[in-house]
Amino acid sequence: MTGAIYGRTVSAVPKRRRRRLVMSFEMVRLDRASSEPLYQQLYRQIREELESGSFDSSASRVPSSRVLAATLAISRPTVNQAFSKLLAEGYLQVRKRSGIFVADHLPATFLKAARLTATARTEHCPRVAQRVTRMTDFRRGRQLDVGIGGPPSVTLVAGLPAVDEFPIAVWERLREQVLAKKGAHLLRYASSRGEIELRKAIAAYLCDFRGANCHHDQIVVVGGMQQAMLACALALINEREVAWIEDPVFHQARNVLAFVGAKTVPRPIDREGLVIGKCSRQNSPRLILVTPSHQFPLGVTMSLKRRKALIEFAQSRDGYILEDDYDFEFRFEGPPLPCLQGLDHAGRVIYSASMSKILYPSLRIGFLVAPPQLVDTLVKVRAIMDQHSPAIDQATLARFITEGFFLSHVKRIREIYAKRRVFFIEQFQKWLGDYFVLEVTPAGLHFIAWLRHAEDFPLFMRAREQTGVWARPLSFFCIKAQLDPAFVFGFAAWSHAQIEQGLAKLASAVKQLKRRGAGNGSSFQIDRLSPATSSYWPSTAV
Repeated sequence: MTGAIYGRTVSAVPKRRRRRLVMSFEMVRLDRASSEPLYQQLYRQIREELESGSFDSSASRVPSSRVLAATLAISRPTVNQAFSKLLAEGYLQVRKRSGIFVADHLPATFLKAARLTATARTEHCPRVAQRVTRMTDFRRGRQLDVGIGGPPSVTLVAGLPAVDEFPIAVWERLREQVLAKKGAHLLRYASSRGEIELRKAIAAYLCDFRGANCHHDQIVVVGGMQQAMLACALALINEREVAWIEDPVFHQARNVLAFVGAKTVPRPIDREGLVIGKCSRQNSPRLILVTPSHQFPLGVTMSLKRRKALIEFAQSRDGYILEDDYDFEFRFEGPPLPCLQGLDHAGRVIYSASMSKILYPSLRIGFLVAPPQLVDTLVKVRAIMDQHSPAIDQATLARFITEGFFLSHVKRIREIYAKRRVFFIEQFQKWLGDYFVLEVTPAGLHFIAWLRHAEDFPLFMRAREQTGVWARPLSFFCIKAQLDPAFVFGFAAWSHAQIEQGLAKLASAVKQLKRRGAGNGSSFQIDRLSPATSSYWPSTAV
């Protein structure tokens, strides 16, 4: 891999060869008509390059005077004169038998001045579109680097699958086969609907295992669940039109609706799922986002009665339901209910799912099953976003499904998760049972742990920061819902040893904070529930 960065060509080579990497200074431009001498121009431009501090330290060797003179079509004495000034001022250093290199420590005064100049250039506040400012995403800088940094530590964050259990060898073999068979065809632009083989495989799977009623022409392949939500919102909602959303909810769903300018109406969750309640026809929702198989984060499975009522409501108000079939593969107790789409005879449900939790997140493949009258609209919106998902990955996934590897993987990974789930419950009781009541639901890859004593909330917020065991507070997912203090723990991505390590570390940190009285005066706040007994309090608990 080779990358040109502001005049430097840096090749990715092993460390043992890095001494051969040379800064090229290809962006140096000398003006022979200028009154400034050529050596002074060369000196100044090289110094400015070094002051920028953006060069790759692995390419810190300076080209020889002969090479640079030939590149710039000037004499070697001119180059040597510029190099002499840079050596005298401490920008360059000579290494015996190696050549001239950038100094290990550049002059601090110049670097400070360069930093001040760079800061001055970026002080202004950019004018951004309202759709961006409406979002509730306040991350900055490295906080936006989700997923970067190698293998995850034991964070116990919800939503991470066990990627180390994915059958990479099988996947790579299938990938080689589809490339050998289709070759350059897969390197061209692909259909915005998705590869036909993949859509057929998905349709067959959904009809057989989810009780769906669909044809492959109703399927649109997308780049994951968030793109599925955005495509539907863009296709169906105008500015200030109403969209219903569960409360609490996956936080990115809120951002999607804010981004498109929808009037978001949070709806509470009871033990049967989203509460429909009453609403005027003027405030009828154009789109209703629901997770009926396993509501995130409360874990409720929507009852059959509520599913039918929701479809009837959407039909009566000329709205659509976006069904996020979240965690439907990971049900550990009792049979799963059929998906909403399979119950819909009015063309009001758009089914959506993602391969992120089943296979691996960076695959970025999900899909929509739309009523026939909406398919073309969604394909047009999909085409504007990024045209299509990678054709090679789509073709590989199609083979992975049709040759039976998908079902085998789901069965195997479900067994692994079932064991980790039981182990997590046991270890949670051992280490944190004195602080929490752990709610156990029949499905899903996370738990809600309800604090026994609200005053312990600040302690656990501080313990999270100290340990890196980053279980989210339930309030993070709430819009208007006022719930008892609780935390959401994930367990799927970690081995038994890692689960025990994470829980023990968190418990130890809390005990130390308690001894020091560190919770007193904390800036962390909780919303006290009124009345004291919440309808969300777990009915099934350890």
